[in-house]
Amino acid sequence: MQLFGDLTFIMSLLQIIVIDLVLSGDNAVVIGMATRNLDTRNRKRAVILGALAAILLRVFFTCIAAISLVQVPLLQLFGGLALLWIAVKLLVEDDVECTVVSPQRNLFRAVKTIVLADMIMSLDNILGVAGASHGNLFLLLLGLLFSMPLLMTGSQILAALMSRFSWITYIGGIVIAWVAGEMIYGERLIINLLLPAYFSMFIPAFSVLAVLIMSKAIKSR
Repeated sequence: MQLFGDLTFIMSLLQIIVIDLVLSGDNAVVIGMATRNLDTRNRKRAVILGALAAILLRVFFTCIAAISLVQVPLLQLFGGLALLWIAVKLLVEDDVECTVVSPQRNLFRAVKTIVLADMIMSLDNILGVAGASHGNLFLLLLGLLFSMPLLMTGSQILAALMSRFSWITYIGGIVIAWVAGEMIYGERLIINLLLPAYFSMFIPAFSVLAVLIMSKAIKSR
């Protein structure tokens, strides 16, 4: 097929795969954290269902990226704040026994968390992939189909480790909180305030501290 023989097509496909994998590292953390309390069978189901839903949403949002989705006022700010709450929620749920909720409900909640977090965290991913695909929907789909199985495999391994070593959950929460802080700092209205350069580190660091304090306060109730 001549399409696959086109060097430009192949290079663009590789770019999409690399961009998606590099920018999906944080997403793998979320998937791993959201499914860590599920049994092996439901964990695999949650990862597959969540990833498939995420693929469809990424394709949809990438297709409309041409209208500069990330330039919508306050989008990154509210997205970052929502992500902070997700980090707190995941850390708090670390102490909740999975027997409190039925497996089916746990599965649904895990899938819902995966999809919501992926939507919030994938704004930079969507822009990068949209640029590499040059508006070619087939190329976009192909690149995502190649990279998502790798993401699903990595998240299952991470979930298994989190079930065994609870301290890994805190590392995941810190990663998510840091990304949330970066999103908040990246909000155009905040950038326009011309804050000192060190705020690019201060805001993410403060976000991590806030998540740890909030999760500890909620647990101590």
